[in-house]
Amino acid sequence: MKKVVLFLFFITMIFGNEIDKADDVYSDGNYSLAFKLYFDACDHNSSEGCYKVGFMYENKQGIKQDFKKAFDMYEKSCALGHKKACYKLGVCYDKGGIIELKQDLKKAQSYYQKSCERGYSLACYDLASLYQYSLNPKENKQKSLDTYKDACLKGALLGCYKAANIYYKDKDNDNAKKWYKIGCDNKDSQACFRLVDIYIKDVALAKPEDYKNMFKSYTKECDAGDTQKCYKLAILYSTGRGVKQSYTKAKNIYAKACDLGANASCIEFLMLQDMGF
Repeated sequence: MKKVVLFLFFITMIFGNEIDKADDVYSDGNYSLAFKLYFDACDHNSSEGCYKVGFMYENKQGIKQDFKKAFDMYEKSCALGHKKACYKLGVCYDKGGIIELKQDLKKAQSYYQKSCERGYSLACYDLASLYQYSLNPKENKQKSLDTYKDACLKGALLGCYKAANIYYKDKDNDNAKKWYKIGCDNKDSQACFRLVDIYIKDVALAKPEDYKNMFKSYTKECDAGDTQKCYKLAILYSTGRGVKQSYTKAKNIYAKACDLGANASCIEFLMLQDMGF
């Protein structure tokens, strides 16, 4: 058993080095040689080698363009565990891709899921979209939500926005704010706009007799590092609700929240700064 493990280890090392060499050759623009090196690695079951061969067939790099061969290489690469190859196959069965295939949402789901489970955020996002719009949307509503959140946490920021939209539509503002904030703090402007809209409505819909208590509560929670409450506290200062109106103090609070990583507050800080406050 130890001999088998050692053999597999050395094979991985050898063809890992071959991929590195092929990548260097590819970067230098020698596509013909790169294709040969990737093809050789693929012959020895390198998922990356097979993926790159498929990519080069698809994009006419160092070889005559052949979408069928590209598709076949992506199939082999996916079977060997390559997340991007699985994603490309999912796209083909879902939206139509490099070759004409009859739409098969179940196959698309399967390939997206394999890719998503291997960490590819775009696959998670497209899988969530498949659940939300095409593949039994009513039955898969929770799957769609969970998969959008998974996509978000893996780096597909639109997943944060879509998850928040679902919560917002269901009138779950706390969770909507949570997921808009994740997107916003990662520089997704549309998530910031929606987050700010909720913050403003939270303050605007409050009763005037509650403003002073809100000011005390927001001040305490902002001092404790709650950036959402800092944003709302700044709104109170900007609009003179429960406290004397002061854009300067509002700007300082936005600056504090910005320093804590709240991008919505960074945007407001810059706006007030540009206005001369």
